[in-house]
Amino acid sequence: MKQRIISAAVGIVLLTIVLILHQTIIFPVALSAIIGIILFELVRAIGGLEFKLATVGVIAYGVILPILNYFLQIGTNPLLTTISEICMTGLLTLVFWDYMRHPKTFLVEQGAFMIASMLLVPNSICILLKLNCYENGLFYVVLGLCGAWIADSGAYFSGVAFGKTKLCPEISPKKTVEGFIGGLVSNTILFALIFFIYAKCVHLEFSILQGLKAGLLGLVCAGISVLGDLTASVIKRQKGIKDYGNIMPGHGGLMDRFDSVLFVLPAFYFCITLLPIFD
Repeated sequence: MKQRIISAAVGIVLLTIVLILHQTIIFPVALSAIIGIILFELVRAIGGLEFKLATVGVIAYGVILPILNYFLQIGTNPLLTTISEICMTGLLTLVFWDYMRHPKTFLVEQGAFMIASMLLVPNSICILLKLNCYENGLFYVVLGLCGAWIADSGAYFSGVAFGKTKLCPEISPKKTVEGFIGGLVSNTILFALIFFIYAKCVHLEFSILQGLKAGLLGLVCAGISVLGDLTASVIKRQKGIKDYGNIMPGHGGLMDRFDSVLFVLPAFYFCITLLPIFD
């Protein structure tokens, strides 16, 4: 427990520093580091590290994307756009090239998983850059990240207190239907409350309709977070691993911490774009 607390404290401090510098190049660089580590953990989990060209292509794609997006956001440059498209296509091609070089050992399942990870992880995390451009950008960035973590905490405590019915025993034996419902309810209430408090702090109007939209956003994030968590658990069970890494002692790897976030961020961005809470 002591190890978990220390790891969590260090993670919170680092995250706080990055968020303070969210308007600088430090922000996309930090996202690049997170993406690179997650992709490395995923490739290692499916035994793909022996295919070096493919691994380099996957990780390089993820590391470069936030930096390119950052510079494209601060100034549209047609040449930079063209170069980025060529570069990204080339890195994707590396995976197929390595697949052709190892026809007997590089399984199609491994290649498909690496490409899927290569596209999902960086594009999902890079949504934080888009959220950062909003008028209330930092607030959305923090809530986009915490949307999954708050739901996980609500589900955990609800499961401990009331959990009896197993949700998906073959995938995650500790998850219960009661915990799942508790996560939905707690996230719905907390999102409405967080938006209300933020609106009061920055002197924005906050109506009942806005509260309902904020609660609905929390509900969606809580539901989607379970999908991300269970998906990551399926992979671990199939590959016979407990955690994706040990970069955070007591917590596992970054993928273990961001599995739900990868699914929540696109849903969060879609919801606040479709139904903006602050006009």
